[in-house]
Amino acid sequence: MTRPLTSSLAGRRMRVLRCPTQPIRPSSPRPQRRDCHGRLLATLQMLAGPGSDIADASLRHWCSATFVGAQHRVTLRFTGEDALYRADALAERLPDVAFPLPNHIVVDASIEAVHLNGDEARIMVAVLTIEDW
Repeated sequence: MTRPLTSSLAGRRMRVLRCPTQPIRPSSPRPQRRDCHGRLLATLQMLAGPGSDIADASLRHWCSATFVGAQHRVTLRFTGEDALYRADALAERLPDVAFPLPNHIVVDASIEAVHLNGDEARIMVAVLTIEDW
């Protein structure tokens, strides 16, 4: 027959034993973020073709609970008589392009705005990339 636990511990006092304090050690440094912005710009320039250039580009790092990545915004400028045609062709191909970015995955690539001005067309492209671990 087993005895109740409370009766055997009724007369005992509990003592808390503390460990000696230890200095706080710094954690290992965070690994450097891998950046694919340059390769992304080169790929977009190649897709745009001759007679086009990158007018503006920006990068903003972001992270979620499960992913680390970046938001890229690129403005491509097309010049010449067929600027509108080439800009339209890029806009149609962009969602299906397989971007060759090592250690990164392009999650979304979309056209945010199109501006036309005579023989010049400007396309604002938004690209979301995440790091492939």
